[in-house]
Amino acid sequence: MVSEDFELLVDRQALCGAGPLWMPTLNCLYWVDVLRRELHTYHRDSDADEVQVLPGVVTSLGATRNGQLIAAADRGFARLFPGRAALEPITGVQAGDRMSGGACDPAGRFVAGTLTHSREAKRSALYVLDGTRARVLVDGLTLSGGIGWSPDGATMYVIDTVPRVIWAFDYDVERGRAGRGRRWIVCAESEGHPDGLAMDNEGGAWVAMRGSGRIHRYSPGGDLETVLWAPTRRVTGLVFGGRRLDEMYVTSACSGYDERALVGDPYAGALFRFRPGATGSPLAPWNGT
Repeated sequence: MVSEDFELLVDRQALCGAGPLWMPTLNCLYWVDVLRRELHTYHRDSDADEVQVLPGVVTSLGATRNGQLIAAADRGFARLFPGRAALEPITGVQAGDRMSGGACDPAGRFVAGTLTHSREAKRSALYVLDGTRARVLVDGLTLSGGIGWSPDGATMYVIDTVPRVIWAFDYDVERGRAGRGRRWIVCAESEGHPDGLAMDNEGGAWVAMRGSGRIHRYSPGGDLETVLWAPTRRVTGLVFGGRRLDEMYVTSACSGYDERALVGDPYAGALFRFRPGATGSPLAPWNGT
């Protein structure tokens, strides 16, 4: 039975649900199943979840000004056209085996990281898409997870999932450059691995803790102020949504589970919604063409 604090929206065993993106003009949520190469469109008004199979792996999404999508896809960046489930590659990256988490910065630059399948330390990086080329923003990561910015844009938060670290970098919004970085949060093993990240309009960071089912809110000062328990241990992604951006949508995964594990965690891979008691800020659309 799902906790009364969480609504079960899509009861589907996604292998690796990720990349939730709220589209306010369409009143819908895009999200992906990375391993099945699926693009999902959850329509809030009808509760329908439309599924399209993509020609390649997509791990994270950003909105464009004309209603299309920019994506971290395979080993680089691509435009994604939902109407025909098509990917148009823009450029590739060097570090890592494939792309991972991503988001648009406050100026509309699409930023996304990479991972290595071996989870080898410091072999991945964070890239920013400048026009049609990818520029390294932060290197020396292991598995780049969620990315977010403080309300004033002066701090960029980057999750490195495997070592359970959330980094805080000084950020120059005008130039799209990351400066000095520090270990902002180091999560305990018992808390799970930080994965998805969503920033509220007060500068609080909401983090999906994969493996434990915990959802944390950290204050701008780094204090753990809120702990919620999702209906599955395998939470992966978070995003604010709804007409007032006062809802939180949560993706999850069931990859690696056998039948017995699924019996013990039956909602792994589902899509959920809850009201966090906080409000998000509108996300900037991609500034490219």
